[in-house]
Amino acid sequence: MNSSFLPSRPALSDFFFQVWQSGTLTQRDRYQLKEFLLYEDLNEADYALIDRLLHAVKRGWVSWTNDRNGS
Repeated sequence: MNSSFLPSRPALSDFFFQVWQSGTLTQRDRYQLKEFLLYEDLNEADYALIDRLLHAVKRGWVSWTNDRNGS
């Protein structure tokens, strides 16, 4: 496993902010979210951020797109 590829802990909050600001969860974002869940040692606050993000998608506050780059 190449640790330079894996996101750092502060990157999860940055990721959340970027998705929230853009209002879209792209295919690339979902892949990054999967990487967080599989390879990061997450704490309760990290899981709460992920839950909020998924709740925002469910409520329609953040759009789910199949576009890779969000454009």
